[in-house]
Amino acid sequence: MTFSSISFWQIVMLLVIATAGHLMALFWYQAKKRNWRLCRRAIYDLPIKSRQLRRELKNSIHTPIHAVILGLLLVLGFFESTGGTSFAVTVSATIIWAEIWHYYSHRAMHLPALHWIHAEHHKSRLNTPLTAISFSFWEKLIFDIGLVLPFALADYFLPVNFFGIATWFVGYLVINSFGHANFEFRAPSFNRHVGKVLTTTTYHSLHHSRYTGNYGLGTRILDQLSKTEWTDYEPLYDRITVDHQPLTQLRQKVEG
Repeated sequence: MTFSSISFWQIVMLLVIATAGHLMALFWYQAKKRNWRLCRRAIYDLPIKSRQLRRELKNSIHTPIHAVILGLLLVLGFFESTGGTSFAVTVSATIIWAEIWHYYSHRAMHLPALHWIHAEHHKSRLNTPLTAISFSFWEKLIFDIGLVLPFALADYFLPVNFFGIATWFVGYLVINSFGHANFEFRAPSFNRHVGKVLTTTTYHSLHHSRYTGNYGLGTRILDQLSKTEWTDYEPLYDRITVDHQPLTQLRQKVEG
């Protein structure tokens, strides 16, 4: 078996994606602690127990698995392409595949037979800055392998760019972090244009508090096609961003 060396910039990128989740959690924790303007529109006006934060921090030890997997594939000679075209194509393909893989694997993990994989993440009914990096070992491993393995297979036939996949991971870790916050910083008008397609923090908060529905990662498309989107999402978003009225119960509904 032939092993490949890893370049300096590949090592730098691996370190970035290994630590970005925790750095973002620290950022949002400080933002909330210092009451920055961007986190003043609370989604749920409910207390967060310190026990939950400790549990989530403990679970976050699994977060860098994706960096380990990508590093191993680099050593094995995968993802050697460095061209600009392969970078753009790889980023675009990763965005599309991640959306599909996340939605259907996420729904599968809500089936009774598979829910043990996802149950740890759902112990957090109210999101915190640490919820985005709180997963069971098996969920994190399954998601990352399912995301990366198809590109390793494709690399036998097409040029796949490591930096394209890594760039997606950086974006994912940043977006997923504020996607699990308990405040909404997007504009009140967001759902009248790009928000018809893209998700928000409020969108994913409903999934945690109600335990089902709103399974999408970055877009609402597959939820809308599969009719798994909560119908009161947009009125609830308006209540939080326009009326500045947070919810006071986890299963609270909003009339349209």
